[in-house]
Amino acid sequence: MADNGDISRRTFGAGAAGLAALGTTQASAKPARPGAIPVGKPFVMTTWEFGPGANAVGWPMLAAGASALDVVEKTINHVELLGDYWVGAGGVPNEVGETTLDAMIMWGPTHDAGAVGCLKRVKKAISVARKVMEETQHSLIVGDDATRFAARMGFTETSLTSVVSQQAWDKWAAKGEKTNAFAPEPIGKADKLAGHDTVGCIALDAAGNLCVGCSTNGREFKIPGRVGDSPIIGAGAYCDQAVGAAVATGNGDVMMRFLPTYHAVELMRGGMEPQAAAQAAIKRIEDAGYRIDGGVVAVRRDGAHGGAKTGWKEAPFSYSVQTVAGNVKVPVK
Repeated sequence: MADNGDISRRTFGAGAAGLAALGTTQASAKPARPGAIPVGKPFVMTTWEFGPGANAVGWPMLAAGASALDVVEKTINHVELLGDYWVGAGGVPNEVGETTLDAMIMWGPTHDAGAVGCLKRVKKAISVARKVMEETQHSLIVGDDATRFAARMGFTETSLTSVVSQQAWDKWAAKGEKTNAFAPEPIGKADKLAGHDTVGCIALDAAGNLCVGCSTNGREFKIPGRVGDSPIIGAGAYCDQAVGAAVATGNGDVMMRFLPTYHAVELMRGGMEPQAAAQAAIKRIEDAGYRIDGGVVAVRRDGAHGGAKTGWKEAPFSYSVQTVAGNVKVPVK
């Protein structure tokens, strides 16, 4: 019987030479590495119809020299306190009638992030997320423990239920139906989730620093304890100081499986335009067979931006970008 060690010695030289040649060929075939992305002028971007009003809060701060971190927090705070049914206090109740909040904030210069999931009885979820980022080494705190952490940081506990959310839950509960969270996965057939959720915000300050954040009260009549995509880094939002940022909105239970905001930012890193990057992130979900409502907005750090959506035929998705030239509302088609 032939000696395997001897065979290996006889063939090693030829094999190594072949591998070396292959490596050289592959290296020469690699595309040129994209150049550094220049830093643009200050901007603030906010999703949905909240955009113009929210940017009107954030832009004066940017113009006065505030950090993008402060701008994102205060811009989202504005939306959280509006009493909108889909974001913040007074919004959609869960299966037992309680409103809970998810939020995340990410700071480009340090790539640090903080998030809360299923936060109860505290209105400014994005501010609690910032405390997670700045005061701890953690990235995500959830449920009653997130509320306890918020109280420890000085936040006041209060009911998040409103007349509107209570009436919505009473009407739904009277039907005796199970939450649609138990429905089949929306593969090949569109889901029937009502409305939309999540406000997303991206800002670049005069120092060239990026920040991204998002906040939501999530899915209507969700199972208690459910956490959506918003507080998941790379799902609800993501940023990279050298590239740009992205935010997502829609059916978070599905979208978080694809990390669409991380995907979009990495595509921009590779040289893809923001519009194409957002479209590619959405297409990946569609190609897997999911039929949902969802959207992604991507902004490069030089200020170029674009968005994409799937579904939402009756609920037009848009985002607004504010710069020194004014506010521009962009419909996503």
